[in-house]
Amino acid sequence: MEQQDLLNKKVGTKEMAKLEAKEVEVQGLRVDDKSKEGKKYAPLLVLICKHPDKEQTIEITKIKLLQDEKTRVVGLWVQEDSEGNIQKGCSVHKLLETAKVGSPSELEGKKLPTIKQSDESAYLCIKGY
Repeated sequence: MEQQDLLNKKVGTKEMAKLEAKEVEVQGLRVDDKSKEGKKYAPLLVLICKHPDKEQTIEITKIKLLQDEKTRVVGLWVQEDSEGNIQKGCSVHKLLETAKVGSPSELEGKKLPTIKQSDESAYLCIKGY
């Protein structure tokens, strides 16, 4: 499609389909380096997942955790301890506990529950509680 055609398009009447919270299968993993305004953050774990209602894979980078009787959504930041292992208590550690595995590479092939990030968001995240 030519760029001029794109510039002449009108807004359609159909909204984007929203995926329901269902179990997904992890088919691959990726680690993305993140930085903002020159500040480097911990790498972000990206789960490449197959959702039963979608032909293409989806990418999930967040987990919903229960803490002090409240839920919160956090990114899957790969934090390391002083020995170079995954930091105990970080979001990736909680993900590994949920999946009952010892390392991120063991997530491939695992089925994990999802949940909506919030009532205002249609995006899914891993249910970590």
